[in-house]
Formats: sequence, C-alpha cells, structure tokens
Amino acid sequence: MRITIAAGAALALAGLAGAANAGWPTPVKMTCPVGGQTFTFIDTASYSTWGRRADGKPYGSWEFPKPLAECPGNRLVLFTHFTPEQIKQLKPILASPEYKALASETTYYRTRWLGTALKIPSVPDVWLLLQASWQADGDSARKARYQRELLTAIDAEPVAADHGWFVNQLRAVNTERELGQFDAATARIARLREALSKPSPYADDKTPDATPEDNEAARKNQLVTLDKQALVIARQDAGSEPLELITPRIAARKCIGLIDAKQVVPEICETAEMRGAISRERTIQKAGEEWLSNSGAATSPSAPDP
Repeated sequence: MRITIAAGAALALAGLAGAANAGWPTPVKMTCPVGGQTFTFIDTASYSTWGRRADGKPYGSWEFPKPLAECPGNRLVLFTHFTPEQIKQLKPILASPEYKALASETTYYRTRWLGTALKIPSVPDVWLLLQASWQADGDSARKARYQRELLTAIDAEPVAADHGWFVNQLRAVNTERELGQFDAATARIARLREALSKPSPYADDKTPDATPEDNEAARKNQLVTLDKQALVIARQDAGSEPLELITPRIAARKCIGLIDAKQVVPEICETAEMRGAISRERTIQKAGEEWLSNSGAATSPSAPDP
C-alpha cells in the first residue's frame, strides 16, 4: 500500500519516520574517466533533515555528508565533471606516491587535495575540511587532524565584515572547543563579540538582497550563538552534541531519553524553555503512536500498490 501524506506526517511527528522519511536509494551506473572501470554508486533521490549538530552536520535520513562516488580501482573521487584536459592531468596524479598515500583518507579530504592538484579555482577548503571531519566521526585522531587543518584554513582567510567570514569564525570557535582548546575559543569569542558590537558589521555583505534588517537579525543571532558557546566552554564540554548547541527538538528528545532512563539530567533539561519543548515532543510522540496503533499503518508503509 502507499502511505498517505497525512500518514507520513504523523510518522514524522512521532519521531518514528524511519520508512517515511528515509533516503531513497538510487543506483547509478558510472564509468571512471581514468581507466574506464564501471561500477554502481548508490545515490539518493530524496532525503529529509531535521536539524543540525553543533558543527553543522545535519540530522537526517541519509548519510552526511552525502557520499561521493569513488572509482574502486584508482580511488579517484568523482566530485565534478572532469574536462578532457583535467583527465589528462589526473592520470599521473592518480599514479603518484602522494595520492596513493592518501588512500585511507576520507573522500572529502581527497577531494580537497585533488582540487588543489588540478588547480581548480575556488576550491572551498573550509567547507570540504568541515565535511571531511564529519566523515571522520569514528576516528578521533583523524578527526582532530582534520579539525586542526580546518582552523588553519579559516584563519588564513582575510578578515572581512561579511556574513560568510563570521559564519566561518563561529565554526572556528566550535572547532577549538571540540579540540579542547578552550582558552583559544574564549579569546576568539571575545574578538568576535567586539566585531559584532558594531551596529552594522555586514556593511560589505556580498549578498545583494540582504537588507539592513536582515543583517541586524544575523548579528543578533550570532551573538546568541557566541553566548551559548561560552556557556558550554565554561564547563569545558568538548562534545559534538552539547544540548545548548543542537536543534532544540533533538535536544528535547535527548532530555526525554535521559529522564525516562532515570539517568543524570543536565541543567538545560530543567529550564522553562526546554521543559516546554519536552512537553511538546511528548505530545507529538504520543499522537503519532496512537495514530500508528489505530491505523495499522506501521507495516510496509513505503511499499507501492500492486
């Protein structure tokens, strides 16, 4: 049977939407531009997200960062459509000891290396290193190495009073915190607060349709984020998911899990704001569970009609 829109909404609201919101695996047949090897890459035609971690990694129904196709033989990451000239350059690059030494690195880390080797303009160092650090979640030493390189890339950027620069500075604060560099993170927060104390820190914002009101709202939001980071840093929390820094609904779910398991509950779960979020989440979950019980829709919700 097909699941209705209403049913899918109920599943999502209940937090039980594994089938309804799951990524839609899509096999894609690919041919390596160097060597001609063919393989099948599992992509997705659809996925859902429902918030982000402190470092920006999404919570969702697919793997994040989205996997990049990789040739099985020569380990070429297919991050772009290579031009004929780039393909000629790739042949010796892939055979080089330097690239072979990167075999164990994540695909996003190798994408950054390849982009630099091919002299592709505007390779987004910060964004690629950030996503590489997400890929290294299960390897603390590798992740820390990527995060240190991420900090170097951010600090190499010219100081600019625009939105993109401030966003990367906030990423740097979080990265320093996760690395346990609490003094450095605190010092960076102080510098950013001073910069954000100006009434219009985005005067040179490259976003052409940004209004003064948009810029002022962004300035206030970033000050709030800095205040939350400072709170987490004060207790020397280097975790990737401090409740203050993740999506409120995800934080409420984590509080519920701790409460129901009768474990130690952090102070944030006892705040009036979080108690309200917890109450709403429990109501939503109860409604979804009742809908599932009454409709019998829990079986094969994504199967097509015969």
